[in-house]
Amino acid sequence: MKKGLLVKLLGVTALTALAIGLAGCSSSSSNKKSSDSSTTTSSKTLAVVIPSSDHGWEAGVNYYAQQQVKKLGLKKYKIVTSSSVNEQASQIDDMISQKVGAIVLQPQTDEVSTAAKKVVKAKIPLVVFDRKVDAKYTGYVAGSNPQIGQLSAKKIGDTLKGKGTVAVLNVPSSGSVSAERTAGFKQVMKKSYPDIKLVNMTADDFTQEKGLKAATDMLQSNKQVDGIFSIDDESSIGILQAVKDAKRTDIKIISGAGGDQAYFKQIKAGGDITKFTATYSPAMIGDAIKLANKAMNGKDIKKDTIIAPTIVTKSNVSKFLDAKSPY
Repeated sequence: MKKGLLVKLLGVTALTALAIGLAGCSSSSSNKKSSDSSTTTSSKTLAVVIPSSDHGWEAGVNYYAQQQVKKLGLKKYKIVTSSSVNEQASQIDDMISQKVGAIVLQPQTDEVSTAAKKVVKAKIPLVVFDRKVDAKYTGYVAGSNPQIGQLSAKKIGDTLKGKGTVAVLNVPSSGSVSAERTAGFKQVMKKSYPDIKLVNMTADDFTQEKGLKAATDMLQSNKQVDGIFSIDDESSIGILQAVKDAKRTDIKIISGAGGDQAYFKQIKAGGDITKFTATYSPAMIGDAIKLANKAMNGKDIKKDTIIAPTIVTKSNVSKFLDAKSPY
């Protein structure tokens, strides 16, 4: 995913922040990390199972997870990361065999549903974060992916005054995240901006490198593109690079989603292209952990917690800048 000095610097920043958050924690392998704290009287273990930090947003998830378990003063907890569906499924099996008190799961993809069903069968409270699974979970916490698409469609549609061509980024590997964001976008476009033509572009994952490649291919196939609906901030940075490399002056607006500090800086810088994003903060993992802790201690929790996005533009981006954030 990394490309160029900018990306290397971002990776260093994320890794530095994670090193601070992980200080004093143990690791059983290079791909599987766990950490424990000893500041409360509970004898139960809360497990947080998330993808590895190979994307800035995931680095933020890990960072905020570390912050939240410390705020709760949990005596026993595990935060494990995985680089594949199979590894994550194996980690879930391990948590079940260890009879943990509750599991917070951010699925690699919806393919982890089979493992998630095992958690439910074992009667362990399961709070799913970010991506959905086909299992009867105890709680679910996420931003509103459909609203990201809907609000972005209005911003792009209004900016283009209802006319032109817009490229839509799809990232099938992200499962419901990509499906819901693009569906919300297309729904509003079809209803409110029927004269805008939509063209698709597909990336393998949410990275600058893949965003760059997808946009490069799309621009080569389309001589006129007025706007780009990107569903991820890091992808957006790659897309902007592709536009610059192609020396295209037709693109008027590019969206994003997430809350990447590097993209915030590009929004603030302005330029010929209008840049904006819709928030989907990694800090939401904290809400999932709080709910799992309640469920672990026998309390009823809300089934679904959906956090609405905020549109960030040059006019309000200063409120979101945070030099300490890993993402």
